[in-house]
Amino acid sequence: MERAENSSEKIIPEALESDKEITGDAGKELYEKASKYLKDVFESVRLEKTISLNPGIQIINDMIALQSSKDMLFLRTFQDDDLDEFVVTHPVNVAIYAIRMAEHLGWRKDRQVDLGMAALLHDVGMASIPDELLFKEGRLSDAECRIIKERSNYAYNILKTFKDDYAYLAECALHVNERLDGSGYPMGLKGDEISEIAQIIGLVDVYEALIHSRPQREKLPHFTAIKEIIKLGKNIFQKQYLKTLLNIFSRFPIFSYVRFNSNAIGRVIETYPGQPVSPKVQIVFDSENRRLLTERIINLQENPQFTIVDSVSEEELNGLFEK
Repeated sequence: MERAENSSEKIIPEALESDKEITGDAGKELYEKASKYLKDVFESVRLEKTISLNPGIQIINDMIALQSSKDMLFLRTFQDDDLDEFVVTHPVNVAIYAIRMAEHLGWRKDRQVDLGMAALLHDVGMASIPDELLFKEGRLSDAECRIIKERSNYAYNILKTFKDDYAYLAECALHVNERLDGSGYPMGLKGDEISEIAQIIGLVDVYEALIHSRPQREKLPHFTAIKEIIKLGKNIFQKQYLKTLLNIFSRFPIFSYVRFNSNAIGRVIETYPGQPVSPKVQIVFDSENRRLLTERIINLQENPQFTIVDSVSEEELNGLFEK
């Protein structure tokens, strides 16, 4: 496969110094730019042409530099669930989540860039898997699952030519599906054998996949996905990263709909770090499923008598709005 003449391609100086404030529709535009970059990367891999890191690094720097539009970019990851585009939108979403994790962990900007870039390219091996398998509906056979799992090795082989400052990209792609207890693949690594950035990306990779549809399954509600992460993640992900994930996403993300112990239904409008089960909620339907005509907002931190018992599915919500 043809690669850049200089395998240790350097970051353009402007990218490292990108501290500009990005406003307006920048969140949407940047998301689309990241998706376009990945489509170009995938196409280059399939055609065995040179791929460039510089545009991706600039995109990651711009994501980190976002000011007023940062939440718009974050919320954009929850809005679309297009099965035709999941191969591209998945790594874009994972990159956005990984950067948010790094911010909460207090990482320096240069480490955030490394993490974001590794997340953006972690699944580039998918470009080497036939579309008929990627988009196959229904249960995959054991043989087909083995082919899908080969994407880690494919990605490693694609990225290993970027040496020196970018050797971490190939290592992360190879490690991202490994788990602390040795249950991952392709090598069954354990604990600190798995690179730190791969551990973080592996966690948000699983979360992103759970809350978005795939050709073989429907997406899970955020509440259910978080419960699944908590149940399964104790032995396979670092506790520190699990805690950070819960603080960022809450069990009830912004704009998700939830059901109270009174049977009323509300829309989450604000979440608080360290309080994953106590967001601020705007009540939309009362306990009798009647649409509220006046605004009523409840802050669960100040009203402990109200508790959230479940998330509300899109199907149920659409049925209520149609009444």
